[in-house]
Amino acid sequence: MKKKVILAMCIAAALALAGCGNKNETAKTDDGQEEAEATVSYEPVLYEDLSSKLISLGQYKGLEVSRDTAEVTDEDVAKEVWDNEKQYLELKDVDRPAEEGDVLTIDFTGYVDGESSDNLKGTDTQLELGSGTFIPGFEDQLIGVNAEDDVEVNVVFPDEYYEEVAGKEARFEVHVSKVQAYDTSVWNDEYVKQNTDYESQEDMENSIRNDLESTAQSDATSNWEYDLIQEVLNGSEFQIEESDKDLYVDQMMSEYESYAAAANMELDDYLSTYLGTTEAQLREFFRTTAEFRVKMTLVFHEIAQQEGITVSDQEYEDRLNELAKQYNYENTDDIVSLYSEEMIREEIVQEKVISLIEENAVQPE
Repeated sequence: MKKKVILAMCIAAALALAGCGNKNETAKTDDGQEEAEATVSYEPVLYEDLSSKLISLGQYKGLEVSRDTAEVTDEDVAKEVWDNEKQYLELKDVDRPAEEGDVLTIDFTGYVDGESSDNLKGTDTQLELGSGTFIPGFEDQLIGVNAEDDVEVNVVFPDEYYEEVAGKEARFEVHVSKVQAYDTSVWNDEYVKQNTDYESQEDMENSIRNDLESTAQSDATSNWEYDLIQEVLNGSEFQIEESDKDLYVDQMMSEYESYAAAANMELDDYLSTYLGTTEAQLREFFRTTAEFRVKMTLVFHEIAQQEGITVSDQEYEDRLNELAKQYNYENTDDIVSLYSEEMIREEIVQEKVISLIEENAVQPE
């Protein structure tokens, strides 16, 4: 999954223009509610911006990289079906101890080193037991509680949490106001047809299975592409400057700066509240991706030169029209005002390089 995420950031974001100019995004709270519209401003990073050097280019044709597709199991389908089903079912109070799958409404106050903070408090918070939404170990300790119980939960924050609490023990005072379960008694073919986009339970299951299999295929392709590119990078030699990594880190951080501004929050407060991290930790996390992007840009530029890969005026115009349609602009001048011609052309060149690497790859026996 990590490979897919990095590839998405480096190809879909770094190469696609949604990650190179300005676009509107919606800041979201941790419960998924839209908060405010943010204008995400990216400074495009081009090959000409880099001071890093490619010392030697590795093999990029005839690479042997396996392309493995994850199996979609019945358990995978059942979980996704249930996640969809819950959207259409009513929660009802139950008069029994809480079980996995039940939804609790809780108030909680947490203490680390004997002190609490707003980040450790919650009121009327819904928590589905077994969802993995809260800190590891938190939900397990609520199995068996009843409505109106007051319980103490003791956990250890994971090391990747924001530095004030990372790796520390925490004590939570929890009040359970409700124990509820989804009412599945109404779930039948007629209910499904009337309340969902599916004709029957079987139709829903088949559709979800198809979607999961399609996603598995897409993930396999993304991971294969990443592995191919990584093979080229591993065989190449670079002189990488930290300043170039900073360029890409700044570009990725600008998105969160815009979200914070839209929410009228300081960046550290926004990251702490919604991501459980700090600016320093997020920047450090992005440095791996930034180094990948620097190396990829250098390698792709060299391959394009060796292979004579260019972009015709017609290809450029076609891409402008495609982007104008995609982002609902009336004319291509609006696209050019947001995304530089150099960035658009570089995107197309890099896409061609990826295609060349893939077309010349060899599937291991």
